Amino acid sequence: MEKIHFPKSSKVYVPLILIFILLVFLMPRSSRFSYDYEKGTPWEYETLIAQFDFPILKTDEQYQRELESAGSRVIPYYRYDAKVSSRSADALSAMDFGTSDTVKQALTDALSDIYSTGVLSASSSQDAVEGVIYVQKDRRAVKVPVSEVYGLEAAYDILKHRLAVAAVGSDADSLYAALGLGTLIEPNLIFDQQTTDLVHEESYDHISPTLGVVRSGLVIVSEGEMVTAEIEQMLDSYKAEYDANVGYM
Repeated sequence: MEKIHFPKSSKVYVPLILIFILLVFLMPRSSRFSYDYEKGTPWEYETLIAQFDFPILKTDEQYQRELESAGSRVIPYYRYDAKVSSRSADALSAMDFGTSDTVKQALTDALSDIYSTGVLSASSSQDAVEGVIYVQKDRRAVKVPVSEVYGLEAAYDILKHRLAVAAVGSDADSLYAALGLGTLIEPNLIFDQQTTDLVHEESYDHISPTLGVVRSGLVIVSEGEMVTAEIEQMLDSYKAEYDANVGYM
């Protein structure tokens, strides 16, 4: 087969390149959004009607404010730790109450009630957002008001009260201290940092950068109309969509 030979002289290609560049410049192209406008001034052009659907973009201030709000509203997650109540029950069982089975049973029931409700550390109670937490138990997370679970001090008070009722005629405080019952109470709602962080990230991901959609054919601004903050936001959004998908430089 006979080989095709291309001219090696640059004089042949220069005119072709110049013709190509000229054709590129002569090709019809869309114009960019060329209106000048400013909030608080009248629209000096003809009534502007949307040529296509476009989203209304949130301003940087709006978007940042929502991000900050979402971050501050994250509700902490806690895992219910069954091992804590089991340890306390074993410790109570090993204590010597002599022949007073009634006292021991009352304290056993009190511990069961306390740990079923849940015990938070003092710092966890203060850190709870909007007074609620999520408690993860048996693979199910339930939103619980902090007022419906016990802090350490409240749990101690419940145990002391049950002891006083059961040990009638005895000094409940002295007996409480002598038996070391304070060691039976510890937080069984354990802060879950990983889940809390995951929910935190998801709360950011669900924040939309748009406020809605303006449909094609709707009036954006009428001739002579004052450009308000809302109209300016629509114009900015329309301009961004127009320059990105319709016009080009």
